[in-house]
Amino acid sequence: MAQHAAPAPGRRTTGGVALSPTSAAVVVPVVTGIAYGFWAASIDRFGGEVTGGNIALGFVTGIIVAALCFGIHHWSKQQAGRHFLARASAWGAFAGIAIGFLHSLSDPAILWSIMLGLVVGASTFVGTYYRYYSASEYAPV
Repeated sequence: MAQHAAPAPGRRTTGGVALSPTSAAVVVPVVTGIAYGFWAASIDRFGGEVTGGNIALGFVTGIIVAALCFGIHHWSKQQAGRHFLARASAWGAFAGIAIGFLHSLSDPAILWSIMLGLVVGASTFVGTYYRYYSASEYAPV
């Protein structure tokens, strides 16, 4: 029988490329921050010319979103297996505030931005709570 080497613990391979958990934990927030920054800048532009204010808004919001996404993910990984409510609340608040802010850039009535943020935040809370609870040892079998 041919013997194959087992992958190193904590690493998985996809198409011959080894992925470590830390690479995804850094790449996903960076890509999310870049996309969010471009999105915020393009909404604020209103189809006009690109200004320094648009670029600054894109950089600042992108950096803040990337830092918060990385921080919440890192904290959530430390709390794995416990504190489902706190972890889900953090992700729900993050998603709700982020979407509410993006919607407010398009100059709607503030109530619509608040309502959209609450709907997205509540939906994210429910989804992440279910994910964390069902992946724990407390979940009924």
